[in-house]
Amino acid sequence: MSTLAQITAFIDVVEEQSFAAAARKQGVSTAAISRQIAHLESALSVQLLERSTRRVNLTGIGLQYYQQVKKTISELHEAELAISDSHHEATGVLHINTGRYYAMEYILPRLPEFMQHNPKLKIKLEYAERYSDISKEGIDIIFGSSLQHPDTMVQRRMGSTRFLLCASEKYLEQYGTPKVPLDLNHHHYLTHSGRNPDNQITFKNHAPVFVNPILWVNDAQTLCECAIQGMGIVKLNYYIAAQALLDKRLIEILPEYSEPEKTLYLYYQQRRYLQPKIRKFIDFYL
Repeated sequence: MSTLAQITAFIDVVEEQSFAAAARKQGVSTAAISRQIAHLESALSVQLLERSTRRVNLTGIGLQYYQQVKKTISELHEAELAISDSHHEATGVLHINTGRYYAMEYILPRLPEFMQHNPKLKIKLEYAERYSDISKEGIDIIFGSSLQHPDTMVQRRMGSTRFLLCASEKYLEQYGTPKVPLDLNHHHYLTHSGRNPDNQITFKNHAPVFVNPILWVNDAQTLCECAIQGMGIVKLNYYIAAQALLDKRLIEILPEYSEPEKTLYLYYQQRRYLQPKIRKFIDFYL
């Protein structure tokens, strides 16, 4: 069988594009690197590299072999880091992107205890009612409801919620109460600017209804307040409007047409081995 040293020498030759450069990288002689490659090719019974006086090129089978062993070596390195980190405390900054509700309902009540268990960890908590690029923005954890996310992200269930349509009594007295979804075409509609599309409402077992928004806001709590002030009809998560519904500042409309509940998720970047700060947060909160 080929040894790890031979595979490592092969990868270095490919990436450095020369035996001499690979030898310098490893701190050995060029002849030593050449012997490692020769032993590897002999063990595999294939030619992996085409040598010339100026450069080294991969053969077709060599390219396939390089791609596979490079992936394997990377996974091995991650495994070694994971084992090394498994006994370490969570350190650094944990960047969490969430809406106000998720923070108040799920994170903040237990955050003092979590930070007490992880005294070397710092928390960066940001409110954002939009989809964030978890890799480009350096975010570790995202909370959201059925976000469209790439395959490289993992979603873990946190709870559930439902959307509802509501308006103030003042607005309904002035403009009337919708009886069926299509009635919304004749009403003032307040929408969240982060929704896509922002002019469409879907209902249980019904085709979507298109509306004409008169106001766009990128904060759900502000939208709720605008509806309380009688500016129009708004679609909100129940938890945003719950108190206003309870004290009659808002009235739910078309409840018999409302959508089924949606799942609330915690999202994080898929990795074979998670950093301790992410793993400890997930283990604590889920």
